[in-house]
Amino acid sequence: MYPLAEGLFAPRNQWYVAAWSSEVTREPMERWILDLPVAFYRTEAGEAVAVGGRCPHRHFPLGKSRLVGDAIECGYHGFTFDRTGKCVRIPSQAQVPAVCRIPSYPLVERWQWLWIWMGEPDKADPSRIPDHTELGLLDPAYAASGGVYYAVPGRYTLMHDNLLDLSHLAYLHKTTIASDGIAEAEEVRDEGPGWLRSTRKMPDVPCAPIFAQFLGHSGRVDRAFGMTWHLPSLHAGFDHFYEVAAEPCTGRFLGGIRIFHAITPGRRHDAHYFFGMARTFAKEDPAVGEAFVNGLRVTLDEDIVATREIENMLGAHAQMPQEILVRGDTHCVRGRRLLEALIRAEQPAPP
Repeated sequence: MYPLAEGLFAPRNQWYVAAWSSEVTREPMERWILDLPVAFYRTEAGEAVAVGGRCPHRHFPLGKSRLVGDAIECGYHGFTFDRTGKCVRIPSQAQVPAVCRIPSYPLVERWQWLWIWMGEPDKADPSRIPDHTELGLLDPAYAASGGVYYAVPGRYTLMHDNLLDLSHLAYLHKTTIASDGIAEAEEVRDEGPGWLRSTRKMPDVPCAPIFAQFLGHSGRVDRAFGMTWHLPSLHAGFDHFYEVAAEPCTGRFLGGIRIFHAITPGRRHDAHYFFGMARTFAKEDPAVGEAFVNGLRVTLDEDIVATREIENMLGAHAQMPQEILVRGDTHCVRGRRLLEALIRAEQPAPP
């Protein structure tokens, strides 16, 4: 499945952001993840739960059903399942067959996110979730804001391509966060176990409009930015601004942000996108964080539109059109290969 090799979709034995904490309440919610329906809700004690979203009786969606205490009751015939997935009631009979059950998925709440494990439950190690303090979400030097969600009208890999090739900032986001020469700036790439990074420095460039507004600086700046992909789902980036100096990015620090893009596969041709941001400026004023995130929504909308249009273009062809790759695609293609390796590692060995 483009842009991966034919037959590959997504790795399962991984943690993915499933929802914002605020999205999951006592009212069941349905969300498709890794091509499977999942029902989310909170227990009476407030703990978040994720179970299979399809009733095994007549396939009614449990995410569109109701809660009875801490159990979920199918809205079609009343089959009731506890938080472990066990069926505890069938209204038409006293005996409940052991086979009548639904999956239960490990769910971990960190910062404002709910992380889900859709693979083999015994491999669900929460220590594999990226450290939120190191990311900047819980770093006291930053104030974090979240809550942005998009239902992406395109396959999840298109969003990864977007974030692995930041040269698109100069064109897709020309009027919002771009600076002159982004596509031409030298890209420094490196990687390690489970991560892939790309950074750029841009000396003596105009300050992009939205940053000039919130930093209170309208002159030229030295700019350093980049993104680290914590495979398979989280892109954590930074964008720092300095007064212009002879040695780029050594002048007085004007301020900066960290940005977080969590991409979760939905069905084959759609995805979930969760965006958060942390800032060094006006840390004590939540209204500034909210205003900054709202200011970035134009940029995020542009990414979603691009993804939708590419998905539509791909779907309009009976056969996948050939892709022309250039030197600037090196980082993006490396990311694709690492993602493929995760998927292949889960496949059974050939006989």
